[in-house]
Amino acid sequence: MAGLEQQPCHQTENAVIDIGGSQLSEHLQSVVDKHLKKKDNLGRHFLPDIFFSDDTGLQLWQKINRMPDYYQTNDEVELLERYAADVASRIPDNATIIDLGCGDVRKIRPVLDTLEKTGKAVRYYGLDLSHATVTESIELLRANYKHVQCFGLWGTFEDGFEWAKSVSGPRVFLSLGSIYGNDRFDRAVKYLKKCADVLRPEDLILIGIDCHPDPDAVWRSYHDSQGLFEQFIRNGFRFSNEVIGGQWYRDEDWEVRGVLEQNPLQHRFVLRAVRDVDYPPADLHFTTGMEIECYEGIKQTPELMAKQFVLADLTELGKWESPSGYIYEYLVAPVPRKSNL
Repeated sequence: MAGLEQQPCHQTENAVIDIGGSQLSEHLQSVVDKHLKKKDNLGRHFLPDIFFSDDTGLQLWQKINRMPDYYQTNDEVELLERYAADVASRIPDNATIIDLGCGDVRKIRPVLDTLEKTGKAVRYYGLDLSHATVTESIELLRANYKHVQCFGLWGTFEDGFEWAKSVSGPRVFLSLGSIYGNDRFDRAVKYLKKCADVLRPEDLILIGIDCHPDPDAVWRSYHDSQGLFEQFIRNGFRFSNEVIGGQWYRDEDWEVRGVLEQNPLQHRFVLRAVRDVDYPPADLHFTTGMEIECYEGIKQTPELMAKQFVLADLTELGKWESPSGYIYEYLVAPVPRKSNL
C-alpha cells in the first residue's frame, strides 16, 4: 500500500512489533535513578506512571475503568461513540494511526468500527508497555476488521515516536485518557511542544482531556469502595521491586492516601512510610513519615487547553464534548512553520 512503507523491524507471529519493550527494564532502572532515589525539581520523590502499566497493572486498570464512579473512561467512550463518524471523517485515507497507551482498545473501537464500515484504508498501531495486553487487543481487532489493518507496538511512548519516523504518509497520533495535556501547565506545554516538534504538516493528534470541575466526583473516581485503585497503586510499587531486583517495597511499610487540591483541581496518590525503610543495594532510604508521590491527575479547562495549544505551536481543528460536559476530545495539527526563504 502506497505511503505506508515501514523500516525492517522485529515482528512476532501475532504482529506485535518490539520497538523497545524487550529493553524496558533498562529504561525503568534509569527512571528509578532519576525520580525515586533523589527528589525531582519540585522537591519530591515520585514514581512515574510508567510503573503502573505492567501486565497486572493493566488487568486491574480494565476493572477500574469500568466502575460506575470512574467517569473518565466511561464519558470518553460515550463521547467517541457519539462522534465516531465525525472523528473518522477527519482521518485521511492511507493514514497510519498510532495509539499511545492503547490498553484494551475500548475507547478507540467506535472510531475504528466506523473506519471499517466506510472502507477507509488505514493502518492502526496500538502501543503499550504490556506485551500480553497489546497482543490480546490486536488479535481482537484483527478478528473483526478487513479494511483497517491492525498491528501492535511494544514499548514506551518515546519508542513510539522514534519508530514513527519510519512511517511515510499522514500519521494520526492518539492521546486518549488524559495523557498529554494532563500535567502542571508548564510541563503540559513542554510535552505537547515535544510532540508538535516531531509532527509533519499532514499529521494530526487526537487528545482526550478531563475537565471535570467537581472535587467530590473526582475524589470518588479515585477512591472506590472495593479498594481497586489502592491495589493498582501498590502493584506499581511492587513492580518497581522487579525493576530494582530486590524487595525494597513492602505493603506493610507504607500507607496510601489521596491528596486533592484546587486551582487547578488535581488529585494525586501519596505513599507515606510508617517506619524507616532502608534498602542499601539500591541506595534507597526513607525515614518514617517521608512520602513518595505518584499517579497525579490535573483537571483542565477548555480555556487552559486553548492556551496550551498556542504555546505548543498546535492549532485546533476540531473539538468534541462528552454528553456530561466533563470530557473533551481535541483534534490538533502543527502550526505551519515559517519558511526561512
